[in-house]
Amino acid sequence: MSDEDMQRTLCAEFGPLSVEWNKGSSSWTTLLGGAGYEELGGSGYYVLQQDIDLSGYAMERKTFYPYSSFEQRGGLTSGKFDATLTQQPYVIDMTIISSVPLSLEDLSASIVQAPGFNFFSGSLVGTGRFNREQIIHGELKWYTVDSTLSVPGGANTLKLIERQVFSSLEPTAADKLYSYRILGVGTAEDEGDVASWPATRVLIPGNISSEPKLEYMMRLKRSYELANQV
Repeated sequence: MSDEDMQRTLCAEFGPLSVEWNKGSSSWTTLLGGAGYEELGGSGYYVLQQDIDLSGYAMERKTFYPYSSFEQRGGLTSGKFDATLTQQPYVIDMTIISSVPLSLEDLSASIVQAPGFNFFSGSLVGTGRFNREQIIHGELKWYTVDSTLSVPGGANTLKLIERQVFSSLEPTAADKLYSYRILGVGTAEDEGDVASWPATRVLIPGNISSEPKLEYMMRLKRSYELANQV
């Protein structure tokens, strides 16, 4: 294989997190893990940013051509909720790897609708600035209590009820890929106790190669314009 066509696998690593409901302050607080996670928006939502450095390839004017992306998980997603519920509890786990940075507004909006899709008229702003090309990898998982298997009021493994994949796998000439993991728990007040997510990683195999000068410059121009809108 020549230097003009090198195979590489990019990797973004995310640590585990466990949160508990504090009835005194009526808010979710970190119980275990959580290194690097920050609160996002309101209580119960957290974000961790772990970027992938491509500056060495960018200096050589190389483009990364991903041909796949997939997630590996190091454990179970679990939760403990009241035995009697007035509202169905949900736990989300979203990963976004973008060729341009996302603001806090973008990340908050992505909980409602993934970046790169058309928005309803008059709805949220922020992620509507991006199209599918900038979202190299995107995956969202929704979990809830499985009433047929769970122990009411106990700590249970949660059931995956929805998986949304919105990876573009588009080539990128950016010098950095911005990697975000957004975790959240939604339940009626005082009906949740603990929610836990395992460590994960995203692998993106692909080729590093050169592309025609005009296409390369146009790709850089678009990334630069979007990066400076944040």
